[in-house]
Amino acid sequence: MKLKTYLKRNEIKVIDFSKSIGVTKQACYKWLDESAFPRHDVLSKILKATNGDVTPVDFMRVEYEQDVRSTEELRP
Repeated sequence: MKLKTYLKRNEIKVIDFSKSIGVTKQACYKWLDESAFPRHDVLSKILKATNGDVTPVDFMRVEYEQDVRSTEELRP
């Protein structure tokens, strides 16, 4: 599940979630708008804080989809 969906479903504010995992709210917003990828140590914290509902794969899927689109643009 995407982090954005998790936070919305559970009515958790970004500021509260970011504090619970020890990051800035700005970092959290970057993940939500998919402009950044959490560090490895933070991914573990997200997994634990969400009881496994948000996994590293949920972030990687976004990166993969962007890579596929970029590759398709290169085709003749």
